[in-house]
Amino acid sequence: MDKKTIFMTIVCLILSTFVFFFEYNITIEPVELYRVYLAGDTIGYIKDKAVFEKYIDDEQVELKEKYKVDRVYPPNDLDIVKEVTYIDKVSTEKEIYEKIKGISPFTINGYTVSIKDVEKETDIEGSYEKESVKINIISKDIFEKAMKDSVLAFVPEEVYNNYVNGKQEELKGDGSIIENLYIKNDISIKEGRVSTSSKIFTTATELEQYLLFGTTEKQKKYKVKSGETISEIAENNKLNVSEFLVANPDFTSENNLLYEGQEVNIGLIKPLFNLIEENHTVTTEVKRYDTVVKYDENMLAGYQNVEQEGADGLSRITRKVQKQNGDIKEAVIVKEEVLKPVQNRIVVKGKKVISYIAIPGEWTWPTSKPYTISSEYGWRGYKFHEGIDIITNDRSTSPIYAANNATVESSGYNSYNGHYIVLDHGNGLLTYYGHLSSRLVSAGQVVESGQLIGYMGQSGYATGVHLHFGVYRDRFITRNNAGAHGPYDISPWSLFS
Repeated sequence: MDKKTIFMTIVCLILSTFVFFFEYNITIEPVELYRVYLAGDTIGYIKDKAVFEKYIDDEQVELKEKYKVDRVYPPNDLDIVKEVTYIDKVSTEKEIYEKIKGISPFTINGYTVSIKDVEKETDIEGSYEKESVKINIISKDIFEKAMKDSVLAFVPEEVYNNYVNGKQEELKGDGSIIENLYIKNDISIKEGRVSTSSKIFTTATELEQYLLFGTTEKQKKYKVKSGETISEIAENNKLNVSEFLVANPDFTSENNLLYEGQEVNIGLIKPLFNLIEENHTVTTEVKRYDTVVKYDENMLAGYQNVEQEGADGLSRITRKVQKQNGDIKEAVIVKEEVLKPVQNRIVVKGKKVISYIAIPGEWTWPTSKPYTISSEYGWRGYKFHEGIDIITNDRSTSPIYAANNATVESSGYNSYNGHYIVLDHGNGLLTYYGHLSSRLVSAGQVVESGQLIGYMGQSGYATGVHLHFGVYRDRFITRNNAGAHGPYDISPWSLFS
């Protein structure tokens, strides 16, 4: 082959190549497709977004039956974006579906409920931190019914309906009416696509349990034995009666009868909301007389005369009471109508020699009167409350008195009960005074029955101004052992019975 022939061959090849590319670029047209992204990464192109979404819906029959919905949607992290492109490789709906199935969960229409400032107990006894809780639901109706049923666990249905409908009767004697009832937490409901990998509540019954107990796990059950009472079952399972009644809303009072073999809940309630109930209450109460001691310097110690016998009085007390989830958080006595005045017992005692050993049967109430008991001696939230909590109107100016003659064993401060005083009464009994705002006595000092020793407060872990008053035998159990109900603590009421 000569040089001319070789040259012509090369020219023909170049021209044919040019013609090929020219014709190719002319024949390829831009097309409108949909690029599919999963978690930000491209997984392919499809022709029709609506057809692909319908394919997902047709395939997810099981999810539609499970949640009783008409439509299933793509995952939340799947994006389908329209593009004009020269790409000619198009995936089928099935190919893209197979790529995302099992990797990213599909979604359905639903609602997300956000509850702010939910109290969560920390590792430090008596302290809480706040968090926000999100709950997925299939419909608003479920949440509304579950929320109402949860409220009815704390407020009797008839009382609730009378309040809501404005049919509460005016108090003409003893009784209670609701002045305000509301959820303290900020609650919002947002409609949107809910991932089927998350918990989605489909029934009000299951959601009510979650709102009251903070979990969907089955609660502890107990089978009633012959002759048992509600108070006995609550005590034996480290609950107070109020907690038992909330966990078992079919019961209205601790006096309700039980039958052998009956199954009851003994789970501890941990509500995901704070129900505030503000009540106006009127009660007729016996006002116990005090024993007033007069001292005669000419009479020997150990001798005494009763100058005047005591007689209890009767008062009609009007209070403004605030409850949170059934527990009293605040109580203000706004009126006291004396129906029968108290006549104090007056005892004249010799003063030549003073004994600082407690006088049997002559215990002094440690606060001013009238008062409100905000928390009794007994089980409270799986922990044993080793005393009684007392509220008076005076708040931080309310005086605290020695319950009987004693020596101050200790007077100090700890992180749990704040300012506290321990009195040793010399007869095997010690009394404890906690959450004080200030202390007026020190260790080793001798005090007499009824002597001012401090003022009521809110120091330490306390939800409000009150006195924690406890009684112990033989030796004092420190707060480090609190909740370990044992042989040393006794009911303070035993002193005054």
